Amino acid sequence: MSLLDPVKRMDTNQRLTDIGRQVVRWREITGYSHPVEPGSSLGADDRVFPLVPPSHLIWHGISHAVDHLDMFMHPLIETKLSFPIAPQTLARSGVLGAAHALWMLDAATRNERQLRALRIFHEECRNERNAYDELAKSGDAAAGMADIVAVRSRWMAEAVQAGLAIGCTAEQVKDKPVETKLLDEVITRYQQVRPSPPGDGTMLSTYRLIWRMHSGVAHGYRWPIMYRADFSKAVLDGVDERNLGGLVSNNLDQLATSAISMSLLIGRAFELYNLRRVVH
Repeated sequence: MSLLDPVKRMDTNQRLTDIGRQVVRWREITGYSHPVEPGSSLGADDRVFPLVPPSHLIWHGISHAVDHLDMFMHPLIETKLSFPIAPQTLARSGVLGAAHALWMLDAATRNERQLRALRIFHEECRNERNAYDELAKSGDAAAGMADIVAVRSRWMAEAVQAGLAIGCTAEQVKDKPVETKLLDEVITRYQQVRPSPPGDGTMLSTYRLIWRMHSGVAHGYRWPIMYRADFSKAVLDGVDERNLGGLVSNNLDQLATSAISMSLLIGRAFELYNLRRVVH
C-alpha cells in the first residue's frame, strides 16, 4: 500500500519529522483570522448564506483537521512514543475535517459549492437540534433548551430557503452528506489535480481502506487493530489462539500513513482557501 505521497518519497522518520514541523506552522496560522476579501471567489460563495457563510464552515474544517493532526503528532515529536489505538481515531477526525473543507472549496461550480455548504450547515443544525430536543423531552433539560431547538429549526428552514434562491430543491439541501461518498469525491478531485506517479497505486483505494480502518477504531471494534497484535510471546501449544492475549502496538509506517492521510488534505485545503479568499 502506498504511503500516499504523490510528490516525493523519503525516509519515514524524515516524513514524520517534516509533518511535525508543518503542523506547528499550521497551528500558528489557524490561531488568527484570515478574512475573505469582498469581490473574491470565496466572497461570492459566501453571499448564499450570510448567517453562516461557507468560508466559516471551511475554516472550521481546516482548523478541526489541524487540531487533530497536532494532537496526533505531539507524542511522536515530544516523547517518541505513540498510543497503540487512539491515534487512528484522531486521524479519522482529522481526515474528515479536511475533507469537509475541500468538499466545499473544490466543486466545479459556485452553485454546487454553495449547495454543499448549505448541506453541511443543515446537517450540523439537525444534529444539534436533535440532541437538545431529546434532552428537552426527557424532562431533565435545563431552561432554554426548547428555545435552542426552535432556533436551530428556524436556521434549517432558512438554509432551505437559501438553497431555493439559487435554484436547488429543499430535498437537495436536506440531503445528509455521507462521509464515505464525500471522501470519495474529495480524493477523486485531488487525483485529477495531482495525479499519483506510476506505480504508486490508487490513492482512492488507499484512502478508502484507511478510512474504514480508522472508523472501525473510532467505533470501538477490534478488527482494524488485530493485524497489529503480536502473539509471539504467547504459548500456543494446545491453546486456541483466539483465547490468547496479544500486544497491540503501532509502527512508524502505520503512523506515517495516518499522518500523511491528514496532511495531504490539509495542505490542499489551505492552498485553495488562500487562493480563493483574495481578489486576483
